[in-house]
Amino acid sequence: MWRIVGFLLSAVVLMGGMAGYHNISGPALETATGSILTQVETETGYFRLTVSPAQVSAHVGEKVEIRCTMDVPLVDTPVEVTSVAVLLFDSHDSIIREQTMMTWDPQDGYHYLSASTEYTVVGDEAYYKVKVNFTFPLGPSGEYAQCTAHSFPIVVDAGLMPIEITSVVGPIAPYNPGGPVIDVTVKNVAPEPVVSLTATLQIPSGLNTVFGISFNVTPSNPLLPGGSVSARLR
Repeated sequence: MWRIVGFLLSAVVLMGGMAGYHNISGPALETATGSILTQVETETGYFRLTVSPAQVSAHVGEKVEIRCTMDVPLVDTPVEVTSVAVLLFDSHDSIIREQTMMTWDPQDGYHYLSASTEYTVVGDEAYYKVKVNFTFPLGPSGEYAQCTAHSFPIVVDAGLMPIEITSVVGPIAPYNPGGPVIDVTVKNVAPEPVVSLTATLQIPSGLNTVFGISFNVTPSNPLLPGGSVSARLR
């Protein structure tokens, strides 16, 4: 009887489109004084914003709700907000994507505006900022934009394997004395297509033989999110 003692999957995920899984919330940050921060107050040149979460910690494919509330303008000049967005930066401080936040009037007599959005973690982000787009109704025409002074870290857990093993069946007759015949079925549980997929099986056959399986997954024939594929080791 063959006994599998090791099963290693190697997958290449095509980053690009966004899709959702279960919601998560960002963790709190602990300050030097021991107090806990779940939100941070920061400023642009014209507004003071309270932004949460203070730090994002997530797996690829998980959703994070980013929120902010805006106090009344810090200057006497009338300023009208046209939109609010989240800017995602990589570890080289380059903007890699932007996502518009939904805005509304909180009508609490204190905050000027509130905004929120659900962002799906792709895996190449290092931190985010909030960008406020605005105009001067009584001043020069044109739209302006300013980002928050504070950067909000994004920590991505790269240990989440985008592939889930759904079944391993074998040995399958007729039995091969040189090695087992095994069917392996896997599923793409990532929010992005997988464009390359291989598996390695380690079986104690005297010398701990290692067998490789190549799945029919290529850039032109990707394994889409939620899809399954099978391969046979002979």
